[in-house]
Formats: sequence, structure tokens, C-alpha cells
Amino acid sequence: MWIIDIRHWLNEQKDGPAVPQLKLKVRKLAEVITYATLCDRGLAAGKAPRCWRRPKRKSYKGILQIQFEIDGRIHWFCPECADEGLVDGWQGLIWDMSDGMIH
Repeated sequence: MWIIDIRHWLNEQKDGPAVPQLKLKVRKLAEVITYATLCDRGLAAGKAPRCWRRPKRKSYKGILQIQFEIDGRIHWFCPECADEGLVDGWQGLIWDMSDGMIH
């Protein structure tokens, strides 16, 4: 299981990856944060994000199951490959839609 404080992966402005190697990971976590916070407010979030794992370098149709934990972290789980993780440090970032504002 991944346990990630996204702030450790972000640049000083907290709006993008700290280094180029984290670009895809930050983008995928941003999708998880946006989806979770929109759903939590009862707003239209569209389809849940797809899993970013690529077993044997091939994409597949794994759709993430996303929910909040009691402690406020966002939990994702892929029922196809069993990848899962917790995201912390998302509050107040540009992808946090919990205040109802589009940043």
C-alpha cells in the first residue's frame, strides 16, 4: 500500500511536481483528489479515475474505488490489480474542491 503526503512531491508553489520524474504521479493523484472532493460535496465528478498501473507494460480497464478515511486521508483501491494507497496533505491544494470553488 502506498502512503503519500502529496506535499512532499510538489514544487514550492504547491501546484505541480517538484521534479519532472513526478509529473505523471502528481497528475494521477490530482485526479484522485479532485474526484474524491467533488463526490464528497455531491457535485458532478464524472467517471472515477483509471488505475495508472500497467502490468506487463499494457494498460487495462481498472477503475479506482475512492473514498475518504475517518482521518481525512483519501483511499484509493483498484479491484483489478489490488493496487491501493492513501493520500494525505491534499487539503487546500488547487485540486481540492471541498470548498466548492474551482481553482
